[in-house]
Amino acid sequence: MVIILDSTLREGELQPGVYYTSGTRVKIARALADVGTQRIEFPIIYTSRGGKIEDVKTAVDEIQGCYTNVTAILHMRALKADVELARVYDAKGCAIYMAPTALHRKGKFHGIEQQKVIENFVNVLELIKDYGFSYRRATVEDASRFDLSSIKDGEDTLEFLGKLLRSIEDAGATLVSIPDTSGILPQNRCVPFINIVKNLTNLPLACHFHNDYGNALGNALQALSIPSVQEIQVSILGLGARNGITDHYEFVANAEDLYHINTGERRDKLRWLYDTFVQVTGISIPRIHPLASQCFMEKAGTHQSQVVRNPRGYIPIRKFELDAGGEVYFEAGQYMSKQVIAKLFEGYNINAELIVKVTNTIAARSALQRREVSPWEVKEIIEANSGISMSIERINKIIKGSDYAYIMLSLVPQFPANELIQEVGRWKEVIRIDEVYGNVDIILLSRIKDFEGVNVVEKIRSKFKETLVKIVALPVE
Repeated sequence: MVIILDSTLREGELQPGVYYTSGTRVKIARALADVGTQRIEFPIIYTSRGGKIEDVKTAVDEIQGCYTNVTAILHMRALKADVELARVYDAKGCAIYMAPTALHRKGKFHGIEQQKVIENFVNVLELIKDYGFSYRRATVEDASRFDLSSIKDGEDTLEFLGKLLRSIEDAGATLVSIPDTSGILPQNRCVPFINIVKNLTNLPLACHFHNDYGNALGNALQALSIPSVQEIQVSILGLGARNGITDHYEFVANAEDLYHINTGERRDKLRWLYDTFVQVTGISIPRIHPLASQCFMEKAGTHQSQVVRNPRGYIPIRKFELDAGGEVYFEAGQYMSKQVIAKLFEGYNINAELIVKVTNTIAARSALQRREVSPWEVKEIIEANSGISMSIERINKIIKGSDYAYIMLSLVPQFPANELIQEVGRWKEVIRIDEVYGNVDIILLSRIKDFEGVNVVEKIRSKFKETLVKIVALPVE
């Protein structure tokens, strides 16, 4: 069984614009542990740069105190000073990194010799072992460059790499990581490169692939076929330096669903993990990600016709059951299938001609407006053509509308608007809040549902029922 190491809390914070608080780290770490992630990686904090050790140590203590099967791993430079800093965290794991390739030795290490790199790894690994870290990983940064003859320096020989790996093994490392630091390893060289490395060391291997050319997932899945590979490193949403690394969901879902390889993780909780991450960080799932909302929505009429009858015709069954929760939505647009409208009218005594008429009216409006037709517009079209006042709740179960709405609030005159603004302004689902003057007192731009699936209008109505005069929601087209 391959072991997943999640580096969202270390590598993920190297993504430009991503910053975590102490509380955020604890929540993400707990969510990862609840999913079954066995190894979670953290950075060390340099207090001289304004950070607080507690910002990371709190999360380390939390998962190691509450989850016996989780190893917290601190990632640091191959420096004795960093190892001394790491001791105060009481983590089980320690991972050191240094780049031995000529490009890095000359660029950031002031031209140190190869032998100095070897001595540095050995000295720091021996210290880590003396301090009792049970997980001791040596990361040979930029390792993939040793395999790429067209771009590597003449000094980057396999002979040197073998000498380095043997020294790392003798110094007490329990694992060696061979990252594709620049994302330059082609997929047709992934397995050959790992096989070369495995013949140079007896240590189990860890793989860390960057996504600069979009090869991170493909390379990680290829690495699964090699028994010497013990650990695959991932992050939520693939967050990491530049284009990031292998995405946690994409790797585990592929391994479990398509390769039938046990990762030790709760496949049924991956969607929950990502929803939790979005909730606590405010970082949205990109539209092209396999867990984005449109992945469970069909637009093409022929697709819709099949999915109404049996979703498995287009949507993978494991994704349908575990990620979509058995729910699929349809876009009301120019290509809409009459089968979707027929599903809306289930239980009503209407004829086929009316179904076709409603379908064509929706398609014509979509073509004219060059956009999808909202659930509210579908409701209006149904009522205009059939006289049936269908509830918006029924339509929303089938027709996918906007995820956002403007919510307008009118308050009783005596109520201080600041109290509501301060409270609602803390909700993650609220994008913007403005106090205005006139018939409306406050306008919100918000998700229609919060991250627990609760309708935001109902949430506001419940919490401020004594102070609301009127509340109106207008979905964003």
